[in-house]
Amino acid sequence: MIDKKILFFVPAMLCLMFFSPFLFVAKATSAVIRVPLDYSTIQEAIDHANPGDTVTVSAGTYCENLYIDKNLTLMGENRETTILNSSGGWYGIHANYTSVNITGFEIVNATVGIFLENCSDSTVSNNDVAGSNANIASQEEGIWLYSCNNSAVTDNLIHDCGQCGLVLCGHSSGDTVTLNTITDCGIALELSGESSLIYHNNFVNNQNQTYVLDSFHNDLNDTYEGNYWSNYDGTDANQDGIGNTPYTADGNNIDYHPLMGMFSQFEITEQGQTYTVTTICNSTITNFSFGIPYPEPISFNTTGPQGTEGFCRIVLPAAFYGQNYTILIDGSPPLAQNELPLSNSTQIYLYFTYHNSAHNIIITIPESLPEFPTMLCLLIIILTVPLAAVVRRRQLRTRTKQKQK
Repeated sequence: MIDKKILFFVPAMLCLMFFSPFLFVAKATSAVIRVPLDYSTIQEAIDHANPGDTVTVSAGTYCENLYIDKNLTLMGENRETTILNSSGGWYGIHANYTSVNITGFEIVNATVGIFLENCSDSTVSNNDVAGSNANIASQEEGIWLYSCNNSAVTDNLIHDCGQCGLVLCGHSSGDTVTLNTITDCGIALELSGESSLIYHNNFVNNQNQTYVLDSFHNDLNDTYEGNYWSNYDGTDANQDGIGNTPYTADGNNIDYHPLMGMFSQFEITEQGQTYTVTTICNSTITNFSFGIPYPEPISFNTTGPQGTEGFCRIVLPAAFYGQNYTILIDGSPPLAQNELPLSNSTQIYLYFTYHNSAHNIIITIPESLPEFPTMLCLLIIILTVPLAAVVRRRQLRTRTKQKQK
């Protein structure tokens, strides 16, 4: 006879085996901690967070110096309105031996705005880091990665840093630096790291664009495009927005595809689908408006110094445009326009020029079905119905006469 204890024990173990994964998942679910709703300061929220949690920070000014020693996401509501004033402290945000995501802050009055030390698989994105402490201007760094691997620095504004805008050192490797704009700094990019990918950044009006501490190899461009360097003096003979000669930081760090204008990327998500438009332009672009919902036109404004020739190289999603697009500058065609050989089934590459000043640029999208075929079908229907009625009447008359005979 089977022991009753075994009859109880076996089903209990089966239930435990079945439900334990769900219990584990429930326990591992990350939490969202809100500042100032849950905690009045950001550091309190970080201290009480568990690894994997997200700390969200509402718009406002926070006078703090933050230290992060656990895996988490630190997310400001908006980098224009969520301000971290470090009041002359050494670091605005210091993360050490961890993986973090830091996004959505304006950081001022810190010797180093964001400092990642011995971190990996981290992201610093969509922040505005401004060096504005005059007392320590000679020490100011914007974003500093020290001995960090496989991390990303993307879509940040870094400006007015007395020393360096962005530092990759301590043999940081495998990092990706893209879509950042670094302006008016002592040194824009300082390197002693290696094997990092650095492209689609704008380095503008810095005293020195690069400083190489130790000469290790980094890629300053992807397959086709590199960075915009405001002191680049090359030419663009084939008019594709890419310079014909390289930009050299040193023998191991060369941008083989420097951009002739500032790079911008615009994205919008519509019905679960993300659409991207990129531009290389020697004018300043403002008020960009997507062509969504279809078939609304793309629209943006440009400004540039009068007496010069402006250009724009724009990449459009082919799903919207195909070969049917019209470029208008203040209602008139551009000086010249050309579709580039890089165009393919997914992206359309266009290049056009204009006299620089203040302009409104519109790229129109045709209706997917032109009006003419629709009107033609209606006309055929209108003419066919009465004609069919006439034919039918004649047939009835003929049959009636035949019966009368």
